[in-house]
Amino acid sequence: MRSILTLFAIATAILLTSCGDELSDQLVGTWVGISWTVEGKEKPNPDKVKFVFNTDKTYQANYGTGGETGTFRVFGRNLYTTAEGKLEKLVKFDFDEDLNLIFAMNRVGTSEQIVLQKQARDIKK
Repeated sequence: MRSILTLFAIATAILLTSCGDELSDQLVGTWVGISWTVEGKEKPNPDKVKFVFNTDKTYQANYGTGGETGTFRVFGRNLYTTAEGKLEKLVKFDFDEDLNLIFAMNRVGTSEQIVLQKQARDIKK
């Protein structure tokens, strides 16, 4: 019985890792905000939000007057980012039917959602 559980655990880990790699590949490119809501209320100028995810697992993020660069990793539908000199952060993500990227965040108890659209030159056909 123990060997079956061990085999199941290994198979699950492999499956989650391969799914993470596939989702990481889908993130690669330049994404620009098209919607940003905080506690259900729309924020102005979502297009000032921009993320660039690179194949080497680095990223750049710009949001209005701020920005950051660092590394990222994916596990399941969780995106972990580590900005230079900062602690790792977790963002839940998914894709909608139009293949827009949706970030679901909890910023100190405040619910936020950002919807980003991939730049046309980065869309693989």
